[in-house]
Amino acid sequence: MNLTAVINDPRVMGIIKECGGKMYMSEKKWEKALDELFECFKYYQESGNIRAKNTLVYVILASMLCNSKINHADTREAKVYKDDKQIIAIMKFRQAFEKNDIKSITKVLQDKNNDLFTDNEFSQYLDDLLRNIRLNVLQQKVLPYRTVKLEFLAAEININQGEVKQLLSELILEERIDASIDQISGFLEMNQNKPKEPRFIAMENWANTLMNIHMNLTHQNAY
Repeated sequence: MNLTAVINDPRVMGIIKECGGKMYMSEKKWEKALDELFECFKYYQESGNIRAKNTLVYVILASMLCNSKINHADTREAKVYKDDKQIIAIMKFRQAFEKNDIKSITKVLQDKNNDLFTDNEFSQYLDDLLRNIRLNVLQQKVLPYRTVKLEFLAAEININQGEVKQLLSELILEERIDASIDQISGFLEMNQNKPKEPRFIAMENWANTLMNIHMNLTHQNAY
């Protein structure tokens, strides 16, 4: 990379970026992997490398693994592949991912006409991706409740209660939800210390300011 100014050839830089992206993927550094792979995709596209489409699949995969809100398939360079079977499949997966639609995700994975998810290189990250999806789905499902049965959550995302406990523990440790797990009764109990709405915070600050002014005036009059 230090030789970039000398060897700034998209055919060479694409290979360097692909190697960097795959290295970060293997280390589960998803955001760095996304940056490298998207750069790789653009270099391959510029140089007419046939690996550009395959790299775009991994760009979209990395974007889901790091919960990126950017739809990389909507970029000018990527729209060339909008009618490709594999890109259509990964985009359906991405759309279901954005909606936390676990049923649609399962349907895409079980589609026998799609060979993308059986690819050995791709499938090694499938467990990480499904875990990320389940974490997002669980987070959304528990938020409306005060208490919710672990058995119900397990049935909703089609996994066993032991896996649900592990995922919920991860959400709690990452402070994505404020809750505790009742192991004996098999319930998740959401804590009720919800953050105040901005308007109530503003009114509270205003009241405190008035009180301070009143106290200062009272103190001055006392002298």
